[in-house]
Amino acid sequence: MHYTLPPVALLQQPVIERRWPSDSIAHGVLNIAASLTLLLLALPFLILIPILIKLTSRGAVFYTGTRLGLHKQLFTIYKFRTLRPDAQQIIGASLLQERHQLETPIGAFLRDTKLDELPQILNILKGDMNIVGPRPERPEIYEHLCRQIPGYDARFEIKPGLIGFAQLFTPHGSPKRARSLYSGP
Repeated sequence: MHYTLPPVALLQQPVIERRWPSDSIAHGVLNIAASLTLLLLALPFLILIPILIKLTSRGAVFYTGTRLGLHKQLFTIYKFRTLRPDAQQIIGASLLQERHQLETPIGAFLRDTKLDELPQILNILKGDMNIVGPRPERPEIYEHLCRQIPGYDARFEIKPGLIGFAQLFTPHGSPKRARSLYSGP
C-alpha cells in the first residue's frame, strides 16, 4: 500500500479539539504496568548500549534535553546519546539532517532502530509521558517551525508519548504540517 499526503487544503484546516482520558487512574496504571514490562524486556539493551556508547565515543552515555509536554510544560527527556557532545550548539533550532554528520559511530544504528528512546521509559514512570501520544517537541523547534501550523497546539492537550501517532501513521520525513494531523485517535 502506498501512502500519499493529504491535499494542501486539508493541511490548512484546524484540527478539531479533542479531550483524552489520559489523566484517569486506569490510564496511569496502564502506563506504569506497560513501562515496567518494557523496562524488564529492555534490560539487556539497557546494559549493553551504554557499554557500546562508551567503547565507541567519548562523552556522556545519556542525553537529557528540554521538551514541551502536557499544556506546554517543560520537562527533561532522557535518551541514549547518539550525537557528538557539541551537536546541540551546531544544530540550534533546526532539525537534524544527514548533512550535519554529527552521529556517533553507534548513533545511526540507535536512531534507526529507535533504541536511543529506551531511557524514556523513565519519563513514563515519572509521569511526564505516556506510552502512546504525540512525540515531545523541543521548545526551539516549536517556536521556529511549528507555532504557526494550524491545529498544532492540540497536541499539548495530552501527554507526549514514547510512541507517536504520527510515527505510526505517516512516513518518516513527512512535513510537520502533515504530522500535526495525527495528534491522536
